[in-house]
Amino acid sequence: MSCRRLLVTNNPLLNNNIRCAEFVEGDSLNVLIRARDLVHSGWKLLSHPLYGNLRPHQHPYRSILLEYARQEKTQIPDIQSLDYMENALGVYSPEKSRIPSDDDMPEDVRDDFAFLDAELMKESLSRYGLWPREDLKNSH
Repeated sequence: MSCRRLLVTNNPLLNNNIRCAEFVEGDSLNVLIRARDLVHSGWKLLSHPLYGNLRPHQHPYRSILLEYARQEKTQIPDIQSLDYMENALGVYSPEKSRIPSDDDMPEDVRDDFAFLDAELMKESLSRYGLWPREDLKNSH
């Protein structure tokens, strides 16, 4: 990956509008697993994996912002990031059967959830220079 900062997301709205994004096929649990794997390989969290105070069964999309942070001399992952990711997985894993898929809902509802996820990530993306200039609500 050539980006120092990376958005891991299953939100098609963000994936299509953020330069450094990795799209994850599947539900929000799959996004958490991918982000946790990246933490193990030297990335650290820039956004909390449980942002927005939404329960796993309430929202089909999840986006997590990370930064590559591994120092060449160490193989140890960022412990705080790993702790946050494992705690988030502990919240989501028991709810796996209740996590909604975007296939389970009408397009207008999917669009609303995608917009909500983007709005929740907007400040973090702006802080790190990844927020697009155009209004996302008008881009789809």
